[in-house]
Order: sequence, then structure tokens, then C-alpha cells
Amino acid sequence: MVNVEVKSPSNIKISGEHSVVYGGPCLSAAIPIYATASVKDCNTEKLEIFLNDLSMNASFDASALRALYIEYSKRDVTPKKVGDAAPTDLVKFVGSHKEITKEMLPYAVIASRLLVEQGVNVINKEITIRSDVPIGKGYASSAACVTAFTVALIKSTMKVLDDSTVIDISRDGERIIHQIETGGRLDVGPIYFGGYVTYDADNGIKQQSISTPIKIVILDVGEKPPTAVQLAKVRNRRALNLEDTDKILREIDACVLRCISALRDGDTKELGNQMSINHELLKKLGVSSDKLDLAVSLSVSSGAYGAKLCGGGGGGIGIALVKDDATAKKVIAALKEHGFIGFETIVTLDGAKHYLK
Repeated sequence: MVNVEVKSPSNIKISGEHSVVYGGPCLSAAIPIYATASVKDCNTEKLEIFLNDLSMNASFDASALRALYIEYSKRDVTPKKVGDAAPTDLVKFVGSHKEITKEMLPYAVIASRLLVEQGVNVINKEITIRSDVPIGKGYASSAACVTAFTVALIKSTMKVLDDSTVIDISRDGERIIHQIETGGRLDVGPIYFGGYVTYDADNGIKQQSISTPIKIVILDVGEKPPTAVQLAKVRNRRALNLEDTDKILREIDACVLRCISALRDGDTKELGNQMSINHELLKKLGVSSDKLDLAVSLSVSSGAYGAKLCGGGGGGIGIALVKDDATAKKVIAALKEHGFIGFETIVTLDGAKHYLK
């Protein structure tokens, strides 16, 4: 019998990729492709974790989780500086735990923090995670899974935690997965809150009081390189040409602010225009690809208000903003003719927090 089930949406980046690494804002939105965590009581005196999609499982008793928490909480939490090649304490922490698989460690760390720091009784529970979110495409699949896991355990004990705490604990999973202290800062917010969420260095994660509905076509052009590779491209470009690169980054910042204003005003045409401008700027940074550029061009020529790559770039997905279903069908058909996959989606205003109300 399932006692609790939580569905966490995935998310897309509307504007701000790459510039956010250098202090700028980023605008993200939740979309209805879900990771699900299901919890039921058991009598094992342990926390049983099942990762259905990976056919993996593990169990942890309270003493093991407490020991893991003590070690994890002693790490140096100073964010890694851009270009710093020295391994962080997170890298060392992950490398020191060969007895726990890299896929399971993020969940064990989250559970340890819930148990020790927040008094959430995770013992005598069985939790299963499954996901419909494509991996390695730019939808933040891992963030959706760890957020569903965190919220489901909290919900199963009826514990009340504030939003910032739930988000930060969910981000522990992303910190472990990506082995960097800034992990999850762009992705967990929209997944938890739903709707539109911003992140910037000064204000952190902020839910935006915007409910403007938009219709999006996802442009799937195939495999993408690791985000770290794409980040290195910008870092290397910036090292060679600081002034020009920073000028592009600040122009992307301006796009983000104009996208937010357009959404607040309900001006979807201007939103699309800014998305297209954002894409051209990302091309200048060298993080697009021929396939992404073609998919963006096909979308606009088929009637989309605008389109851009989404995420780290180099492949994976882009997004096109369309007026209606008829335009979406034209875009999808044009993509199909060139061997790409397209499908229609919307922004969902319900995030994982919905289950904690």
C-alpha cells in the first residue's frame, strides 16, 4: 500500500543560461514531465530506497545515516571558483564512499540530513523513485528525482519545513550528483515551486508571481555534450577575450529581464522575440550547434514567436514559443522533416510544494 506519492515536474530555461554562471539572472519554468516518489511503511528498521529506472536498491539504518551526516556536514562549503582545478570537499566526499553507489549516494545524503538535522523519521519506510524525465537532455532530470524524494519523505511524516530548507536539502542531492556546491541552484526552485522562478547571485532562488500561460514546443535534436564541456567553452572564450565575452553575457542578462517583463505584461510576442535574441547571443558564445541553430530557424520560419537552445547547449533540446496548437503542429512537422523530435508542452504552476500544503 502506497502511503504517499509525490510528482515533481521537470523544467526548462527560458533565458539566462551561461550568463548566470557569471552573476547574471536566469529565468526557468516548470513543465509537466514528472519524476515520482512513492513512500510506504515497512518493518525493516531501515530506510529502503528503490531506483526503479536503474533497477537499483539499497537500505540504510539510522546509525549509518547519522555517520554519513556527520561526515557530510563537516565539508568546506565554499563554492568552487570558476577555473579552479583543485578538487572540492564534495569530490573528496563522493570518492571516499565506494560502498555506496554514485546513483544512491545523493538520496542517502538527503535522508541523513532530514533525519539528523530536521528530525524527519525516515526509518521503517520504503521509497521508490521512477521518472519520465529524459536524462541528459536539459530537463533537469536528476533535480526532479531528488526533489520528489525529499518532499515525499517530508510528506510521509507530516513534518513542516519552510521552503528554503526543503529546497536546500533537495539541492544536497544535486550537490552530490554534480560534485559542486552550486548544484541545483537553477533547477530545484522551479521544480519545487512550479511556474516561473528566477535565480541570481544577489537574490538567490525567487518564485515569480506570474501566471501567464505559454505554449512551448520542445525541440529535441539528439545527444548533448556534458554541461561542464559547454561551461569550459565560455570560460576559455572569456580568458581569451574578457571584454567581448562579458559584453555578450550582460546582453543576455538584459534579455532575461525583458523576458520577465514580457511575461508579466502577457506579451508573448515580445517574449518570443527576446528568446530569439538570447539564442543569437548564445551562438556568439559558441555554445549552440548546427542542429540547434537549424531547429531554431525551422521553428521561427514555421510561425513560432521565437526559439532558443535550452540548457548547456551543444545539442539536447531547444524551446520554441508558439501562439496556438496549429502553429505547434507546423513546427513539429518541420522538425520531423529534418530528423528532429518536437512535442508540445506548457508551463505548470504546480510544483512539488503542492503536496506539502
